[in-house]
Amino acid sequence: MPKDLDFTTEYTLDKPFFAECYDQTSQPVKFPHGYLKATLFLIFGVCLIEFELLPNSYVGWFFIVLSVVEVFSVYFKRTWWLWRQTISSSRGNKVVFQVNANGVNYKSGNIDRCIAWSEIDQLEQTDLGFILHIGKQRQYVSKSCLKEEVIELMVEQHAAAKPN
Repeated sequence: MPKDLDFTTEYTLDKPFFAECYDQTSQPVKFPHGYLKATLFLIFGVCLIEFELLPNSYVGWFFIVLSVVEVFSVYFKRTWWLWRQTISSSRGNKVVFQVNANGVNYKSGNIDRCIAWSEIDQLEQTDLGFILHIGKQRQYVSKSCLKEEVIELMVEQHAAAKPN
């Protein structure tokens, strides 16, 4: 694909896209580390009740219930995230995605974002798409809406912009 050629495509922000985005970009929760906060809340609540550190045990029970809520938030993290995205105002919006020699562009509603190739720290390929690492932010692009030439262009342009 010539470097002066622009590629433009359009996709919809719907539940299958959000699910793919989450599955490709989320980092798995490690068992003991993911539940550390819940464990600390539980221990604190039990200590407050057991040692009668306060005149009544309501605060202790509050921390015990909070630990249960925290366990559910870790266990149902994907479901909760998908639900929040599907009720968001961006659901159903069309996104116009453009790739050219300068970088990538997103246009959706009142959002217009241009990302130059030099701004992308890492271009990580997954089975179903790309994860663009921009500082601490990560942006997902699905390969389902990209042609093979565009995928090659993205890899070439990023490699050319990041001399190592």
